[in-house]
This record gives sequence, C-alpha cells and structure tokens, in this order.
Amino acid sequence: MSRTKISERLGLVRYRNQGRHDAKPHITVDTAICDSGCPHQCTTYVCPANCYTLNEEGKLRFQFEDCIECGTCLYACDQGAVTWNYPDPETGRGVEWTFG
Repeated sequence: MSRTKISERLGLVRYRNQGRHDAKPHITVDTAICDSGCPHQCTTYVCPANCYTLNEEGKLRFQFEDCIECGTCLYACDQGAVTWNYPDPETGRGVEWTFG
C-alpha cells in the first residue's frame, strides 16, 4: 500500500457551502497584530493547509477557505490574533465531516 501525500489528502477534503462566495468564515485573523507585533509569525509554519502565507512585502495573508479545522493556529498564536467563531451551518463554511 502506497502512502498518500498530505497535499493529495487535503485535496479530498469537502467543505460545507463550498460553492458559495458569501460564506462567512469561522476564523478571523487580526493581521495587523501579525504584521506589527508578532516576533515569529508561527502560523505560517504550523498550518497544514497553508492558510497563512506571507506576501512579497512580508505581510501576513490569511485565507479561511481551505482550513481543515485542526485548531493548530488557535493554539500556536500567542499574540491573540486568531479567533474562532462558528457561524450558522447554513451560512458558514467548514469541513464537512464524514465520520462524525
């Protein structure tokens, strides 16, 4: 049995309201904190879905659409920039869990 790469596994994740462009995020990030006071920007290293990236100017860019809801960023961020708030399932976006 061959091992599947993490990038291939992430490609199999299904999301609620995937086609909706007006879906509300379950994570908000105060990028001003990340860009002005964070000494390490650790979320760019720990997020397995690569939702946190740095642009050409070294500023943090966050996208919630590919989040797999692992919670790593919430615990890794020690600056208070990451907030989770699950919206109504009809308007929110998140992983569509298959096994519970």
